[in-house]
Amino acid sequence: MTNKNPEFNPFKSLFHIIAFILLFIVEQIPLSILTFTKAQLGPNYESYLKVAPVISLLLMIVTAAILYFTFKKAQKFPTVRFTNKTWLTILAGTILALVINYATIPFMKAQNSNVDALQTLGQNSQILLVFSVLVVSPIFEEILFRGIMMNWFFVNRPFVSILISGIIFGFAHAPISNNMDWIYALSKILLGILLAIVYYRTKNIKADISVHFLNNFLSIVLAI
Repeated sequence: MTNKNPEFNPFKSLFHIIAFILLFIVEQIPLSILTFTKAQLGPNYESYLKVAPVISLLLMIVTAAILYFTFKKAQKFPTVRFTNKTWLTILAGTILALVINYATIPFMKAQNSNVDALQTLGQNSQILLVFSVLVVSPIFEEILFRGIMMNWFFVNRPFVSILISGIIFGFAHAPISNNMDWIYALSKILLGILLAIVYYRTKNIKADISVHFLNNFLSIVLAI
């Protein structure tokens, strides 16, 4: 992402690896609060439905602040303003994202762990499900997997940085397991690579956030 060629610092790299893992855990917490079921909570479920959305929203605010300030310190170049080229990149990225979806969805399993979690979230709070899919996920995930990761790792090797960002993004959505959906994982890896390319080309985190938002929004609209 930059032309500078700093010396490799193993301690700094180790710190970034640990910090990234911790940030990933923090990023998951707000929505994980809303994935408990009535079968798990029993008689406490009704009370949980009243309190959990509030806690989740508060944690989203805290998480947003942590990710934002980390990103501002991590980014190694000035953000480039939106131009006609930026909008064309967003349009092209959105079209390619839809192509990825349509090319892979027919071969996916009906259920997977990520879809199951979203369904549970929707049962507990439909409003927060929509808010999560359209706002929280695009912002949090782009800041973490593109804005932070691509400025911390393989900074001078953009191809590797883009590829690693996509792969980790994919497996974050489809963790490796005995019954994992490899086609679903592939679709997320390809989407992650696409979003990383958008960030690399535009030098503006808002561009890949826009593509991520449009991908999620159109996926909902076209599924109705």
